Amino acid sequence: MRRIGRLIIIFLLLTACLPVQPGGQFTILAHPDGPLYVGDQVSFEVLSPITKIGRTGSVSVTFEGQEIGQAAFAPFGLGERSQASLWWLWDTNKLDPGSYKLTFTLLPDNIADTVTFRLRPADQVPPPEPGAAWVSTTTVCCILHYISGTAAARDISSLSQMADVESTAVSAQVGSQLSSRIDVIFMARVIGHGGFTWGSVYISYLDENYIGNDMPMVFHHEFVHYYDALRGGDYLPIMLQEGLAVYFSGGHFKPEPLIPRAAAMVAMNWYIPLATLANDFYDQQHERGYLEAGALVEYLVETYGWDAFNEFYRNIASPDSGQTNDMLIDTSLHEHLGISFAELESAFLGFLHSQTINEMAGTDLQVTVSFYDTVRRYQQVFDPSAYFLTAWLPDGSDMHQRGIVADFLRRPRSWGNQVIESLLIRAHGQYFGGDYSHAETTLKWTNNLLAVIAH
Repeated sequence: MRRIGRLIIIFLLLTACLPVQPGGQFTILAHPDGPLYVGDQVSFEVLSPITKIGRTGSVSVTFEGQEIGQAAFAPFGLGERSQASLWWLWDTNKLDPGSYKLTFTLLPDNIADTVTFRLRPADQVPPPEPGAAWVSTTTVCCILHYISGTAAARDISSLSQMADVESTAVSAQVGSQLSSRIDVIFMARVIGHGGFTWGSVYISYLDENYIGNDMPMVFHHEFVHYYDALRGGDYLPIMLQEGLAVYFSGGHFKPEPLIPRAAAMVAMNWYIPLATLANDFYDQQHERGYLEAGALVEYLVETYGWDAFNEFYRNIASPDSGQTNDMLIDTSLHEHLGISFAELESAFLGFLHSQTINEMAGTDLQVTVSFYDTVRRYQQVFDPSAYFLTAWLPDGSDMHQRGIVADFLRRPRSWGNQVIESLLIRAHGQYFGGDYSHAETTLKWTNNLLAVIAH
């Protein structure tokens, strides 16, 4: 661990010199991440105190005396954060290197804040971006979109084969057939936990991947979401959508026995009441929520059979005013499986309590939670665009049409980012290799550093 100690000393010295971010009446996040360069198409997220604007105001942006755009506040991302999102608003192609002022005005309050942004020379843009462009490869299942000069471009042959294998497997599981190919977009930076399905499938693929994607698992999980949406239903609660993806993938981030791990979670007093999980899924501890949802779907399928589960799942009614997810699930359970949600939970818990607890499963689960909690803590402090609840995830088709690659290439690359990410990569290797003791030590160092930064 001496090398880690040296990295920490260097890190502390360097973070003492980090520039202070612009302050003001509200928070402004510029994209692409990291330094801006001449030629960038710059987007902005504007965050305002909800007590002042809430979800009803808007923001106007002016540059050199001219309004260049306006956007209303609206829920954004899985966390539904209230923000104004101004996509590719500021075209810097014809500007010279230097500092420029943009004024952001909250309406109707007319609260204004002027922020200075520095543009660096275009010839300083880091590789592989100069000359990088979108490239597409067509496979049996998919159209794979990637950026030239990236790890995905290098490995596109193996990724193509992997996509077809996983798509075929998921199609058989869910019982859906493609009417058109899936658009898969490879991002050369970490976003969230490495995979999203919002119309297209978005996957992080890079060499310095601190999230450590198991690519067959990522493909399988995201393809379940895609095929599940094709199969349809009146209303598919998030808990059951994610549970189905975990169940059909045989795990979340890696292959894992769901029932034994869920039983260990109950023994550790980590169980989340099903009504809480159903009504507020993404705000629960991530790994525990996904594991519990996957184990619940496995229990339902094994107890009642796939056809009965599918009838119950596809026929959950859309909510009316005042109805919560647990109410809707309860109604469909009564109609299709002859039980209430409370009765299901009682039987599910009884089943988990009857399992033999595997001590190793408990240890692995503890380190799993610790690792990914640390990842998210890092993202919130040092790379907020990557944090899954408010991830910056531009529309891939728009990026192709505009020829924009920077949003999926650039990421914060300060010494602080590099030190923390190197520790996470080390911890991931230890954890996935079963070296739990050293993984816990590495995560302790990492969290100590993040605590210093936070204060």
